[in-house]
Amino acid sequence: MKILLVNKFYYPNRGADKYFLYLEKLLRSKGHEVRVFAMSSALNLPSADSNFFSEHVNLHATKLLDQLSVASKIIYNREAKRQFSRLLIDFKPDLIHCHNIYHQLSPSILEAAKSAKVPVTMHLHDYKLICPNYKLYAQGQECRRCQKQKYWQCIAHRCVENSSGKSAVAAIEMYVHHTIKHIYRDKVKLFIAPSRFMRDVCVEFGWHKEQFRILENIGSISNATPTNTYGDYFLYFGALEEEKGIDTLLRAAALSRAKIVIAGEGKAEENLKQLATELGVNVKFTGKLGGSQLQQTIDESRAVVIPSRWPENMPLAGIEAMMSGKAVIAAKIGGLQELVVDGDDGLLFTANNHQELSACLDKLDEDAARRMGQKARESRLSKDENWHYEQLIKIYEETLNVKRK
Repeated sequence: MKILLVNKFYYPNRGADKYFLYLEKLLRSKGHEVRVFAMSSALNLPSADSNFFSEHVNLHATKLLDQLSVASKIIYNREAKRQFSRLLIDFKPDLIHCHNIYHQLSPSILEAAKSAKVPVTMHLHDYKLICPNYKLYAQGQECRRCQKQKYWQCIAHRCVENSSGKSAVAAIEMYVHHTIKHIYRDKVKLFIAPSRFMRDVCVEFGWHKEQFRILENIGSISNATPTNTYGDYFLYFGALEEEKGIDTLLRAAALSRAKIVIAGEGKAEENLKQLATELGVNVKFTGKLGGSQLQQTIDESRAVVIPSRWPENMPLAGIEAMMSGKAVIAAKIGGLQELVVDGDDGLLFTANNHQELSACLDKLDEDAARRMGQKARESRLSKDENWHYEQLIKIYEETLNVKRK
């Protein structure tokens, strides 16, 4: 099969990008002809298709003219559409699998796919299909104000970086794509939801259930061999952002006197360090880790904690931890409730409740961590790389058989 994979980043920026890169290797290893389309960036990995990539879009431009240019590209990136059309002519794919295309690439490329009569399946790594700020989270809590396409709510509550301007662009983007042009509805054949929660919340927002297929993510370390080591610290790894609930973990650790390691970087880093000092928490901030260094840190932990206060979809951090034989302590929110079986392969606690999280930390001694970690590993083995590939190919085949309008 000739498959064109599309994602705005061609480097391992976050979980969605890591999955995209992993999928490229997996499909090639299975004998498929795979090519990629992304945005140009100095951070990109080498690619034979880089001459087709669209121009870099800097969402953090400071000059007014640059900001206006960026805003227009977020809504409809004509240059990305032209470059994508060139690649379609050169490659003539059987199918296009889109990942995160929002903002930098924009759904203009979906219109190019429609013109070339190439069917599209789209992976929903976040909630951008229904939520202007992609998180279903605003002002410190889960948010669904934009149901029934009330995207003006994003402006009223300044849901994008607490900025009226950026929130206005995001709202206009949604109105153009969903209310006026119906680009996603008319140009995407099937959507892949990594969790039932993702599918169900999209249906709640007005999408048709039959448009979605559920396929859990798989981590890039899916074949990792557990070390059966259970250390004395609990690990959080990922972005250091307010919605990730890391402050809840620090408050819980202060109660239980647990040792914590936090691996990552982000806007909340300094505030978290200050809070840890104020609470007297036994914590180590390692900065962002990757590759073997991250794997070793996971291997030597007692368990991995995902204390999110926003409705996580199906985070790779949890999947990779479980594949490494680690129990996951997770907030009872979003798709996390599908990832962890409470008391079996991990523990669940009420989001934002540091007392409950503290009790979980106390409960997970070395013996419990070992028992649940082994269960966690077993629960993921039934959904290994081969299983994931087979399920994905079924979705591809179904996409190809969906009648075009």
